Formats: sequence, structure tokens, C-alpha cells
Amino acid sequence: MTSGSNETGRDTLARFADELSAHRYLEGLLWPNGVRCPHCGEDKRVGKLNGISTRIGTYKCYSCRRSFSVTHGTLLSSSHVPVHKWLQAIYLTEGGTKQMRPHHLQQILNVSFKTASAMMRRLSEAAKRADDELDIERSGFDAKTSLPGDTPSAT
Repeated sequence: MTSGSNETGRDTLARFADELSAHRYLEGLLWPNGVRCPHCGEDKRVGKLNGISTRIGTYKCYSCRRSFSVTHGTLLSSSHVPVHKWLQAIYLTEGGTKQMRPHHLQQILNVSFKTASAMMRRLSEAAKRADDELDIERSGFDAKTSLPGDTPSAT
């Protein structure tokens, strides 16, 4: 997640100091060529919602008339924890692969112990799923290939 080789941990955490900068960072990663609706794939008829009661980073697709944000379909989507705290937790735990005690995460992010524990659990589960998917891709296993011991069907 570091953009420069001279960037320290504090500098990286400072990049995610507020919600707006965290959303901008994720938008740059997810949509490098502009915003795209995750529901229908439209990229031209999409607008940013800026109402008083609208959450930061909410967009609306005027083709399918559905709203979405950069966190749609991620482990951040159904969480009440602000996105910038999630990004800080991801950085501190190296994407869920580095073990860290929830008590330490609680102190650094200024969240409750229960929230820190839930964040750690979600991150480690996501890292495990990603690792399992990589193992499947490396093995070359495809659902269409036959398993050892299967006999080819005669047609």
C-alpha cells in the first residue's frame, strides 16, 4: 500500500486520516478510468450524490437507477466502521496476514475491543479466502476437468 520507498508507517496512516481521503484512494484503485456501476457496468450515466444526509462516496447510476459506493461488494460494505479505519487496519495487519492483538488495534484505531476483534476476524478470513483462491489457480484445477479416479463417459 505504500506509494513511495521513503514513506514511513505514520505517513501511510496519515493518508487515510479522514473518510474523504480514504474514499478517494479506493476510487483511484478500483476505478482508474472513472466511476463504473457495479450493477450494470454503465460508466457514462453515473453521478455523485452530494446531499446533506448522503454518505460520503455515494454514487447513483441513472441507467439502472441504483445507488452504490466504492465499498460495494467488499468486506467493508456492510460495516459501520469508517472506511479510513478499515484501511488503517489493513495496512497495520498487512492485509490480514500479520498477527496483531485486538487490544493493540483498539488503541491505535480508537475503536472498541469488540469492533477491533471483529475487524481482525474479517481481515484474516478474507486473507485466508484469497490465499485459498490463489492455491486453486496455481494448481490449475478447473471444475470441468475430471477428478482422479473418474472414468470418461462413453458417448
